[in-house]
Amino acid sequence: MGGSIVRSRCTSTCARARGASRRGRCSFLRRRARRVKAPRGRSVAAMSDFDSGLGDDRDARGPLTRAFVAAFEHATAARAAIERRLDELSDPAAQAEELAAQLSAAARRLAREAMAWTGAAGETDIAAAQYAFVVLLDELLLFSEWPGSAAWEARPLEMRVFGTHAGGERLPDAIEALLAQRDPSQRDLASVYLACLMLGFKGRLRGEAGALRHDQLRHALFAFAMQRDAEPARLAAPLERAGVAPGRAAALTQMFPDLARLALLLGIGVCVLLGISHLAWSLATAPVPPAVTQFRSLALLDPSPPRVDRSSASGVVMPLVPSVPLRTVDADSLAMRTAALPETARLEAAPSEGGRP
Repeated sequence: MGGSIVRSRCTSTCARARGASRRGRCSFLRRRARRVKAPRGRSVAAMSDFDSGLGDDRDARGPLTRAFVAAFEHATAARAAIERRLDELSDPAAQAEELAAQLSAAARRLAREAMAWTGAAGETDIAAAQYAFVVLLDELLLFSEWPGSAAWEARPLEMRVFGTHAGGERLPDAIEALLAQRDPSQRDLASVYLACLMLGFKGRLRGEAGALRHDQLRHALFAFAMQRDAEPARLAAPLERAGVAPGRAAALTQMFPDLARLALLLGIGVCVLLGISHLAWSLATAPVPPAVTQFRSLALLDPSPPRVDRSSASGVVMPLVPSVPLRTVDADSLAMRTAALPETARLEAAPSEGGRP
């Protein structure tokens, strides 16, 4: 990928390649890092964080810093205009070409304004600030999702303006050299480098391995450029903005696709029908539970044997005769017993015609 996306271990390889007139070619040999889609307003928020970090010192900016901030705001507006015209510029290559033309003009504008304020005495620092500006734009564009990213990767802004492709190595080296020299005349340039790091440049320091060194360079640049340490109170607002993502209102049609909305409506309708049917069933079966309770209470009473009504049809109470098992009597034996009874007993034992004694 571009010079702003190289690994730290390729430093010596890049140095040998540049010595052999192969400047920055090691950047193309490295595996492309995974892109992370950046929010659309990330550049504006980062510039606001840079202003918040400067605090009262933002009114005393040097000419390089003022020209850098103006050029970056112009570049941000140009990219927003390109995004609004995506329908007109359907070709990704055409988008990349038009954006490259506008950003090249912003880089030249940075150099003209800084030269007008500083004169020829600061030509070296102006060139360094312009190079840092171009490398920062390449980093932001290469690590964001937009239609012309592939065309931009093939020919980044650094190659168009300077003819090199090694910004991921050269800018951290320049920062290290500036901090090693500690030249008071380069504090304005240190402020420009600090803005690049705060706006998203990482280069070879991208990833977990270089995160600590990136943070150290930011603190060292701030202390050198502002001649004081950063105050935690002034860093509270940027940290809150970075930690809590702003809410974004979205219409219901954008939050749910058509099938999801249809399924949601069907689910709500089924729930309403189930509720209505349950209410109707409860009202219809309301008298049933008391009747069931009464029936069960009667069924659980202690059962007693039925009482035998000993009154006959004529109202005469019949004597209660215990049930005795019948025995089979022989006919001859019965005749002999009857003959042995007295006459009176036989008359009493014989039934009358009416069935009464």
